[in-house]
Amino acid sequence: MIRKATIQDLEGIMTILKTLGNPNKDSVQGFLIADYAGQESKYRPIYEEKLQKLQYFYVNEHEGQIQAFLIAYTQEEWLLREPNWLKETCWDPRFDQTKLKNFVLVSQTAMLPHLTRKGIGSALYQSFIWDLQKDKIKNIFAETVIAPIPNFASLNFRLKQQYTLVGLRYEKHNKVNYTTLIYHKGI
Repeated sequence: MIRKATIQDLEGIMTILKTLGNPNKDSVQGFLIADYAGQESKYRPIYEEKLQKLQYFYVNEHEGQIQAFLIAYTQEEWLLREPNWLKETCWDPRFDQTKLKNFVLVSQTAMLPHLTRKGIGSALYQSFIWDLQKDKIKNIFAETVIAPIPNFASLNFRLKQQYTLVGLRYEKHNKVNYTTLIYHKGI
């Protein structure tokens, strides 16, 4: 069942984060940049706050187990978190930048590794897009890491969801430089 996430989902979300966010990055399976497994005490309060504040935070629950989640930020939320995002992104000159006026940015889509390629991510997106349509938001952005380790699972999911590559950004996380592709999808 897809639904909005609540604070009661924190343990299940942390389980997924620790499974995918560890020092062993798997390009094919997919990964999260941060070391959630080694720094759980740092990230737990951050996700607790996200659960309380973010408008677009969804989980897939099956038989009481959180199997997957999707987190997206409204334009206002994202630019508060990443105030230089618009100017630090190298935009494709063909991209219509008027689409940057009312958008959401998908920050994370993650699931238990044995459940990939079963349609759960797509189902999360369907619920998310339904809510965006009700809220009259027409533009979705998402970032995917391509270096130093490419996240092929995320790249393939962007293609499956019919995103278009519109930009590139460089960012530093824990003293590591990352190259991130910026994708756009209109709804």
